Amino acid sequence: MNLHLPQLDALRPVLALPVWQCISGLVAVIALLIGGYVFSFWMPLQDEIKSVNDNIQQQQTILLRQQATARDLPRKKLQFEEMKKQLALASSMLPEKSQIPDLLDGVSRAGKHAGLEFSIFQPMPESKKDLHAEVPVTLNMTGTFRQIALFLSTVGEMQRIVDVKNLNFVQGKDGALKVNGQAVTYRLLDDNEIKQIQQKPAQGGRRR
Repeated sequence: MNLHLPQLDALRPVLALPVWQCISGLVAVIALLIGGYVFSFWMPLQDEIKSVNDNIQQQQTILLRQQATARDLPRKKLQFEEMKKQLALASSMLPEKSQIPDLLDGVSRAGKHAGLEFSIFQPMPESKKDLHAEVPVTLNMTGTFRQIALFLSTVGEMQRIVDVKNLNFVQGKDGALKVNGQAVTYRLLDDNEIKQIQQKPAQGGRRR
């Protein structure tokens, strides 16, 4: 290799240095090159690899959840069908709004058939809940223990649900029992009634 004089002049300061300094300088240059490679290429590449791995793990987690949901789908379908059957059974045991008067008339007849005397048999305003309404009747009746037991048994065997509760027994001077309480039946709300109940909190919030 032929070096021109200007090139030799440029190298003379380096050639004049001791060998250990030349080696140290070379090591420093190599270290700078390696450091530049690490910071400019290697570290960003590792960050990208980590990001890809994290994304793969997230996708695997989602896939496992979806697979678990798919495996559980037949059981969920069976539960849904069972709930539909239970709802249909409950609906058949609850009277419709138009059937309430006949049902209450049946409760009254059951008491009279058992030999009870009603001094009060007063239907009260119904109380609407989220999906159903309670229809209470105030009872004030007089009879023997056997007559009351027969009345309660007959009401309990009725096709529609009637709950006799809050009974208060007082024995009269003639030995007869005077009973105060309530007979409560229930009905499912129709779609319009449910919508009205759901809209009430929102309307109250707007008034505030």
